Amino acid sequence: MKNTGISAFIILLGILFIAQSVSGQQKPVEWTLRSCIDYALKNNISIKIQQQSVAIGKENFAQSKSSRLPNLNAGVGLSFLGNTAQDNEGQQLSYPGNYSVQSQMTLYNGLKIKNTIAQNELLVKSQELSVKESENNMELTITAAYLKILYARESVLNAENTLTSSETQYQRAKVLFDAGYIAESNYAQVQSQYSTDKYALVVAKNAESELILQLKQLLQLGINDEISIDFPALDETQVLTVLPAKQDVYNTALSFMPQVENGKVTMDIAGKDLQIAKAGYLPVLSVSASIATSYNSLTTGNYPSQMGNNFYENAGLSLNIPIFNNRQVKSSVAKAQIGVETAKLSYADTQTNLLTQVETAYLDALSAQGRFQAAAEQLKFIQISYSLIEEQFNLGMKNTVDLLTEKTKFLTAQQEYLQAKYTAILNYKILDFYQNKPITL
Repeated sequence: MKNTGISAFIILLGILFIAQSVSGQQKPVEWTLRSCIDYALKNNISIKIQQQSVAIGKENFAQSKSSRLPNLNAGVGLSFLGNTAQDNEGQQLSYPGNYSVQSQMTLYNGLKIKNTIAQNELLVKSQELSVKESENNMELTITAAYLKILYARESVLNAENTLTSSETQYQRAKVLFDAGYIAESNYAQVQSQYSTDKYALVVAKNAESELILQLKQLLQLGINDEISIDFPALDETQVLTVLPAKQDVYNTALSFMPQVENGKVTMDIAGKDLQIAKAGYLPVLSVSASIATSYNSLTTGNYPSQMGNNFYENAGLSLNIPIFNNRQVKSSVAKAQIGVETAKLSYADTQTNLLTQVETAYLDALSAQGRFQAAAEQLKFIQISYSLIEEQFNLGMKNTVDLLTEKTKFLTAQQEYLQAKYTAILNYKILDFYQNKPITL
């Protein structure tokens, strides 16, 4: 009974431990932009695969460091031999054995080992920077996907408000038609618009659901995982934020963007490759040593005495001087020099591409803010005009053509306002990204 109680207690502790582990891995109740980014960076499969490449690179680096050390190998050879004797003693059997230990170490090879170690260390750094670059791309992708959902949600809210207004207009038109103030054709137009607005709401909701699904797929969530999006209120103060100086943004991006740093590392790797190739012109000096002994059952003497008598030692230096190698070293050096120039050009191209990205993002942000201000002003006056036309329609002073024309203008202005708003926010967040600021809403 006592043992049973202890076992139950241990099982209970295990269950509690597992429960705590699962609790610690729980997904957010509401997904904010930051929680989406953090989750994707931690769980994205492609990024994890790249991280495995980093682990392999670290193993290569560790292995190359060990090449400075001498190797050590042991050998054991045991044989079974039989031969037919010429006399009448029958077949004789022998059991010879050979035992040896060998070691070799390179003393000098033109610093090839040293440069290989340094190159492998740089390769690890380059792989880590590639992972960081993928994480940055994922962060921007998640940000764009999230803001599209916020835009879609506001479109749904506008469609709901439009449908409510359309229903009111439909009810009013019915009253006017029943009273003989408007023709049946005008009443039919209002009915048609009401149906159109119902359809527009369905389309807006479907678009929102599709964008949420796209975000869920980016997060690589399971088929049964539900995702509830947090919808923060974003007003004009977050849209019309003062933009930083373009040169400052570019200078900051140059100082921390992983692709820029990776370009420098790639040049260093190419430089090490050139030094390794040039080592082929230089002699290689190595030292070796070995000890060995043997035993044979047909030889006079017991096992210990034979092992002692046959024991020998060997040590020596070896110098290998390259004289002619079919142009292999010369070609390797030439290719490495081309690699150095290619790395320099790639680094310059990376800087140029980054400048293009920053200038484009800055211009997009500036243009989006200007577009937003214009769209906000346009929406303000069109909304006033639409309200007046709607009021006059309700009083029977305007026909349905005037009402629906003004309504179309209003709906178009609403969509232009929303597009400008979220485009401006996205482009400003991209500028934040290039300034090494965390992307949040």
